[in-house]
Amino acid sequence: METQNSEKMKTTLDRSALLFLKTLYETKNLVNAANQLGIPPATASRMLGKLREVFNDELFTRCSGGLAATWRTTQAMPDVIRLLADYDQLLEPKLFDPKTLKREFKIAGVDHGVIFLAPAIAKISELAPGVSVDMTELTNDWPVQLRTGELDLLISPMEPVPEGFPWLPLWEGRTTGIVVRPGHPLEALYEKTGRVTESDVIRYGFVEVTWRPTTYYRLTQSRLSPLLSERNIVIKTPYFMGAAKIISESNLVMLLSDIMADWFISLGALRRIPVVSEELEHVQSKGFVTKLIWHERSHLDPAMQWMRGMISYAVKETLSGGHVVHPEEGR
Repeated sequence: METQNSEKMKTTLDRSALLFLKTLYETKNLVNAANQLGIPPATASRMLGKLREVFNDELFTRCSGGLAATWRTTQAMPDVIRLLADYDQLLEPKLFDPKTLKREFKIAGVDHGVIFLAPAIAKISELAPGVSVDMTELTNDWPVQLRTGELDLLISPMEPVPEGFPWLPLWEGRTTGIVVRPGHPLEALYEKTGRVTESDVIRYGFVEVTWRPTTYYRLTQSRLSPLLSERNIVIKTPYFMGAAKIISESNLVMLLSDIMADWFISLGALRRIPVVSEELEHVQSKGFVTKLIWHERSHLDPAMQWMRGMISYAVKETLSGGHVVHPEEGR
C-alpha cells in the first residue's frame, strides 16, 4: 500500500500542486489562496482533495483563524519550498561567466586554421582558464560529428552548407595563383620577360593539398583549366604548412589562397608568380568564403556563443594586424 501511495505521489505532485500547497500553508485560507494563484475556489478545493489523497492526510483542519496545517504538512513544507526553488532554478537561464567555465571545445579544420585562432587562444587562456581547445583534422564525417557532439565547430570554405548547420563568414579569399620558393627559375623568368604562362608552370611538379570535405575539394579542382588539370602532382598532403615547407625547399610549385600566400610571403618563405591565364583568372575571380559552422542543437548554448565570438574576433585580429578591440575589453 505504501508503495502505491509513493508512486501516486510521484505522478501527481507537479509544480502547480506544490505551489498551491505552499500558498495555502501561507494564507491559511482556501479562497485567499485561490485568488492569489488566479484560480477559481472550486478548482482550489479539488486540488486540496487530490493532495489529501496523495499524502493520505487531511493536511489542513478548520480552526477559528481559518485553516491549520497538520503535522504532515508542516513536516513536508521545507521539502516543498526546496522543490519549488529547484523548479524555478531549472527554468531560469543561468548567467554565463567564462571564468567559471570548464570545457574542452573540439574544432575541426585545416592545419593553418591555428594561425587565425592564435589570438583567440591567448585570450581564452586569460578570460577562461578552465577552457581548452582541441584542434582536429576535418573529415568527411563532419555532419555526424557535429550532430553527436563529437565536434563543436568546424572551419571550412565548403559550399553549400547543408540545412541544419548555421554558419557565419570568417573571411573571404580567392586562389592567388602560383607560389614558389625565393629564387625559383619561374621568378627569374618573370623578372626577365614580365610574363609567365601556364605552359611555363606545368614544366614543374606540383604540391597538392587535398583538404576535406572531399566533395568541395573536387569542386575546386573542376574549375581549373584543362592544361593545369594535367599538371604533374609530385606529392599530395592534407597539410598546408607542410606543403609550404616543401615548396620553400624545392623547385616544386603550388596553387594557394591569397591569405595563406600573403602570410608565407610576409615571412619571406614564398613568392607569388603572376601567370598569364584566362582560366586561372576566372578561378581567382570566383573566390570563396571560409565559414565557421556548427549544428543547430548548440545554436543557443551560451558557451558556444561565446566561443564563436572569440573565433570571429581572432580572425579579425589576424587579418587586421592586431588592431581589433576585443569585446571583453573595456567592460
